[in-house]
Amino acid sequence: MSTPGALAGLQTFDELNIDYEKAYHDNPFKIACVKKVISLLPLGSRILDVGCGTGIPVSELLSKAGLEVVGFDISPKMVELAQTRVRGFFTVSDMLEYKPEGKFAGILIIFAQLQLSYADLHSVVHKLADALEEGGLVALGQMPGDSHVKDEAHWDETKTYVEDYDAPFMGKMLPTLMLSAQGQRDFLSSMGLEIVSETIDMFQPKNEKCVPEEQQYIIARRPNEQPLAEPMPLPRVKKQPRTTIN
Repeated sequence: MSTPGALAGLQTFDELNIDYEKAYHDNPFKIACVKKVISLLPLGSRILDVGCGTGIPVSELLSKAGLEVVGFDISPKMVELAQTRVRGFFTVSDMLEYKPEGKFAGILIIFAQLQLSYADLHSVVHKLADALEEGGLVALGQMPGDSHVKDEAHWDETKTYVEDYDAPFMGKMLPTLMLSAQGQRDFLSSMGLEIVSETIDMFQPKNEKCVPEEQQYIIARRPNEQPLAEPMPLPRVKKQPRTTIN
Protein backbone atom coordinates (compact mmCIF):
# COMPACT_ATOMS: atom_id res chain seq x y z
CA MET A 1 0.00 0.00 0.00
CA SER A 2 1.39 3.41 -0.93
CA THR A 3 1.91 6.09 1.67
CA PRO A 4 0.19 9.49 1.27
CA GLY A 5 3.45 11.05 0.06
CA ALA A 6 4.00 8.34 -2.53
CA LEU A 7 0.39 8.61 -3.68
CA ALA A 8 0.84 12.34 -4.17
CA GLY A 9 3.86 11.63 -6.36
CA LEU A 10 1.87 9.07 -8.35
CA GLN A 11 -0.90 11.57 -9.01
CA THR A 12 1.57 14.29 -9.99
CA PHE A 13 3.88 12.37 -12.33
CA ASP A 14 1.53 9.79 -13.83
CA GLU A 15 -0.47 12.71 -15.20
CA LEU A 16 2.56 14.67 -16.45
CA ASN A 17 4.76 11.81 -17.79
CA ILE A 18 5.99 12.93 -21.25
CA ASP A 19 5.37 16.65 -20.57
CA TYR A 20 7.72 16.43 -17.59
CA GLU A 21 10.34 14.70 -19.72
CA LYS A 22 10.17 17.39 -22.41
CA ALA A 23 10.56 20.19 -19.86
CA TYR A 24 13.51 18.69 -17.98
CA HIS A 25 15.30 16.17 -20.21
CA ASP A 26 18.08 18.49 -21.42
CA ASN A 27 18.94 19.99 -18.04
CA PRO A 28 22.72 20.48 -18.38
CA PHE A 29 23.31 20.40 -14.62
CA LYS A 30 21.47 17.11 -14.14
CA ILE A 31 23.29 15.64 -17.13
CA ALA A 32 26.65 16.83 -15.77
CA CYS A 33 25.91 15.16 -12.43
CA VAL A 34 25.07 11.85 -14.10
CA LYS A 35 28.16 12.01 -16.32
CA LYS A 36 30.28 12.70 -13.23
CA VAL A 37 28.92 9.56 -11.59
CA ILE A 38 29.66 7.60 -14.77
CA SER A 39 33.24 8.89 -14.83
CA LEU A 40 33.84 7.69 -11.27
CA LEU A 41 32.58 4.11 -11.71
CA PRO A 42 33.96 1.07 -13.56
CA LEU A 43 32.32 -0.08 -16.79
CA GLY A 44 29.53 -2.55 -16.09
CA SER A 45 28.76 -1.21 -12.61
CA ARG A 46 25.27 -1.89 -11.26
CA ILE A 47 23.29 1.34 -10.79
CA LEU A 48 19.92 2.08 -9.19
CA ASP A 49 17.84 4.95 -10.62
CA VAL A 50 15.29 5.90 -7.96
CA GLY A 51 12.20 7.54 -9.44
CA CYS A 52 13.45 6.71 -12.92
CA GLY A 53 10.45 8.32 -14.64
CA THR A 54 10.45 7.81 -18.41
CA GLY A 55 14.13 6.82 -18.29
CA ILE A 56 15.18 10.03 -20.07
CA PRO A 57 17.80 11.34 -19.52
CA VAL A 58 19.24 9.64 -16.41
CA SER A 59 18.77 5.91 -17.10
CA GLU A 60 19.49 6.44 -20.80
CA LEU A 61 22.84 8.11 -20.06
CA LEU A 62 23.80 5.36 -17.63
CA SER A 63 22.81 2.57 -20.02
CA LYS A 64 24.59 4.06 -23.02
CA ALA A 65 27.73 4.37 -20.90
CA GLY A 66 27.79 0.60 -20.40
CA LEU A 67 26.38 0.45 -16.87
CA GLU A 68 23.82 -2.09 -15.66
CA VAL A 69 20.68 -0.05 -14.89
CA VAL A 70 17.99 -0.98 -12.40
CA GLY A 71 15.21 1.58 -12.14
CA PHE A 72 11.85 1.99 -10.50
CA ASP A 73 9.11 4.58 -10.33
CA ILE A 74 5.64 4.76 -8.78
CA SER A 75 4.13 5.90 -12.10
CA PRO A 76 3.12 2.93 -14.32
CA LYS A 77 2.92 5.18 -17.39
CA MET A 78 6.48 6.43 -16.89
CA VAL A 79 7.86 2.95 -16.25
CA GLU A 80 6.19 1.67 -19.42
CA LEU A 81 7.96 4.40 -21.40
CA ALA A 82 11.31 3.57 -19.76
CA GLN A 83 10.91 -0.12 -20.53
CA THR A 84 10.34 0.51 -24.23
CA ARG A 85 13.14 3.03 -24.75
CA VAL A 86 16.04 2.27 -22.41
CA ARG A 87 18.12 -0.88 -21.90
CA GLY A 88 17.70 -1.85 -18.25
CA PHE A 89 15.40 -3.48 -15.72
CA PHE A 90 12.49 -1.20 -14.75
CA THR A 91 9.64 -1.87 -12.33
CA VAL A 92 6.74 -0.05 -10.71
CA SER A 93 7.38 0.48 -7.01
CA ASP A 94 6.80 2.86 -4.11
CA MET A 95 10.23 4.03 -2.92
CA LEU A 96 9.13 3.71 0.70
CA GLU A 97 8.40 0.02 0.24
CA TYR A 98 11.14 -0.80 -2.29
CA LYS A 99 13.62 -3.39 -1.00
CA PRO A 100 17.04 -3.29 -2.70
CA GLU A 101 18.28 -6.66 -3.88
CA GLY A 102 22.03 -7.03 -3.76
CA LYS A 103 24.56 -4.21 -3.75
CA PHE A 104 24.89 -1.22 -6.06
CA ALA A 105 27.92 0.77 -7.19
CA GLY A 106 25.75 3.85 -7.58
CA ILE A 107 22.34 5.09 -6.48
CA LEU A 108 20.76 8.17 -8.03
CA ILE A 109 17.91 10.02 -6.30
CA ILE A 110 17.35 12.93 -8.67
CA PHE A 111 14.28 14.99 -7.74
CA ALA A 112 12.43 11.80 -6.74
CA GLN A 113 11.73 12.89 -3.16
CA LEU A 114 9.83 16.15 -3.66
CA GLN A 115 6.57 15.10 -2.02
CA LEU A 116 7.87 12.94 0.81
CA SER A 117 7.84 13.89 4.47
CA TYR A 118 11.23 14.41 6.09
CA ALA A 119 10.71 11.22 8.11
CA ASP A 120 10.14 9.29 4.88
CA LEU A 121 13.19 10.85 3.19
CA HIS A 122 15.27 9.98 6.26
CA SER A 123 14.16 6.34 6.06
CA VAL A 124 14.49 6.02 2.28
CA VAL A 125 17.98 7.49 1.94
CA HIS A 126 19.34 5.49 4.87
CA LYS A 127 17.86 2.26 3.47
CA LEU A 128 19.14 2.84 -0.05
CA ALA A 129 22.59 4.11 0.93
CA ASP A 130 23.01 0.95 2.99
CA ALA A 131 22.78 -0.99 -0.30
CA LEU A 132 25.91 0.75 -1.62
CA GLU A 133 29.03 -1.34 -1.98
CA GLU A 134 32.32 -0.05 -0.58
CA GLY A 135 33.35 2.94 -2.69
CA GLY A 136 29.82 3.24 -4.09
CA LEU A 137 28.26 6.60 -4.89
CA VAL A 138 24.94 8.20 -4.09
CA ALA A 139 23.85 11.24 -6.14
CA LEU A 140 21.02 13.42 -4.90
CA GLY A 141 19.34 16.31 -6.70
CA GLN A 142 16.96 18.75 -5.03
CA MET A 143 15.72 22.34 -4.91
CA PRO A 144 17.50 23.82 -1.87
CA GLY A 145 15.02 25.68 0.29
CA ASP A 146 17.27 28.67 1.08
CA SER A 147 16.05 30.88 -1.75
CA HIS A 148 12.39 29.83 -1.40
CA VAL A 149 11.74 29.88 2.33
CA LYS A 150 12.54 33.13 4.12
CA ASP A 151 10.18 32.79 7.08
CA GLU A 152 12.07 31.00 9.88
CA ALA A 153 8.80 29.58 11.21
CA HIS A 154 8.59 27.12 8.30
CA TRP A 155 11.94 25.48 9.07
CA ASP A 156 12.61 22.73 11.58
CA GLU A 157 14.55 23.72 14.68
CA THR A 158 17.91 22.89 13.04
CA LYS A 159 17.02 24.82 9.85
CA THR A 160 17.67 21.67 7.84
CA TYR A 161 14.33 21.16 6.09
CA VAL A 162 10.82 22.39 5.36
CA GLU A 163 7.89 20.10 4.61
CA ASP A 164 4.82 20.64 2.42
CA TYR A 165 6.04 24.06 1.34
CA ASP A 166 4.29 25.34 -1.79
CA ALA A 167 6.92 25.67 -4.52
CA PRO A 168 6.31 26.34 -8.24
CA PHE A 169 6.43 23.21 -10.40
CA MET A 170 5.12 22.81 -13.97
CA GLY A 171 2.87 25.84 -13.62
CA LYS A 172 1.33 24.85 -10.29
CA MET A 173 2.22 25.18 -6.62
CA LEU A 174 3.37 21.80 -5.35
CA PRO A 175 3.66 20.92 -1.64
CA THR A 176 7.37 20.18 -1.53
CA LEU A 177 10.04 18.85 0.82
CA MET A 178 13.21 20.94 0.64
CA LEU A 179 16.45 20.82 2.58
CA SER A 180 18.73 23.81 2.88
CA ALA A 181 21.91 23.54 0.84
CA GLN A 182 23.99 23.08 3.99
CA GLY A 183 21.36 20.80 5.47
CA GLN A 184 21.66 18.47 2.47
CA ARG A 185 25.45 18.35 2.84
CA ASP A 186 25.20 17.63 6.56
CA PHE A 187 22.44 15.04 6.02
CA LEU A 188 24.68 12.94 3.77
CA SER A 189 27.88 13.51 5.74
CA SER A 190 26.22 12.55 9.02
CA MET A 191 25.76 9.00 7.71
CA GLY A 192 29.50 8.64 7.16
CA LEU A 193 29.40 9.41 3.44
CA GLU A 194 32.13 11.57 1.89
CA ILE A 195 31.02 14.35 -0.45
CA VAL A 196 33.03 14.26 -3.66
CA SER A 197 31.13 16.72 -5.86
CA GLU A 198 28.53 19.47 -5.55
CA THR A 199 26.97 22.07 -7.82
CA ILE A 200 24.22 24.65 -7.31
CA ASP A 201 22.87 26.23 -10.50
CA MET A 202 19.78 27.90 -11.93
CA PHE A 203 17.83 25.94 -14.54
CA GLN A 204 14.96 27.11 -16.76
CA PRO A 205 12.73 24.15 -17.76
CA LYS A 206 11.54 24.12 -21.38
CA ASN A 207 7.91 24.84 -20.62
CA GLU A 208 6.28 28.26 -20.67
CA LYS A 209 4.49 27.45 -17.41
CA CYS A 210 7.76 26.89 -15.56
CA VAL A 211 9.85 29.43 -13.69
CA PRO A 212 13.64 29.17 -13.20
CA GLU A 213 14.66 26.71 -10.48
CA GLU A 214 17.71 26.73 -8.24
CA GLN A 215 18.98 23.14 -8.16
CA GLN A 216 21.58 21.38 -6.02
CA TYR A 217 23.35 18.19 -7.07
CA ILE A 218 25.56 16.33 -4.60
CA ILE A 219 27.57 13.14 -5.12
CA ALA A 220 28.81 11.32 -2.02
CA ARG A 221 30.87 8.13 -1.59
CA ARG A 222 30.57 5.30 0.90
CA PRO A 223 34.20 5.02 2.00
CA ASN A 224 34.08 1.57 3.61
CA GLU A 225 31.81 -1.29 4.62
CA GLN A 226 31.18 0.03 8.12
CA PRO A 227 27.46 0.35 8.99
CA LEU A 228 26.10 3.77 8.08
CA ALA A 229 24.83 6.02 10.85
CA GLU A 230 21.29 7.38 10.78
CA PRO A 231 21.12 10.73 8.95
CA MET A 232 20.88 13.83 11.10
CA PRO A 233 18.73 15.45 12.24
CA LEU A 234 16.48 12.62 13.34
CA PRO A 235 12.81 13.03 12.39
CA ARG A 236 10.57 14.71 14.90
CA VAL A 237 8.80 12.31 17.22
CA LYS A 238 5.08 12.77 16.86
CA LYS A 239 3.40 13.45 20.17
CA GLN A 240 0.76 10.92 21.11
CA PRO A 241 -2.60 12.37 22.13
CA ARG A 242 -3.12 12.41 25.87
CA THR A 243 -5.79 10.12 27.23
CA THR A 244 -7.92 11.03 30.19
CA ILE A 245 -8.86 8.37 32.70
CA ASN A 246 -12.08 9.08 34.54
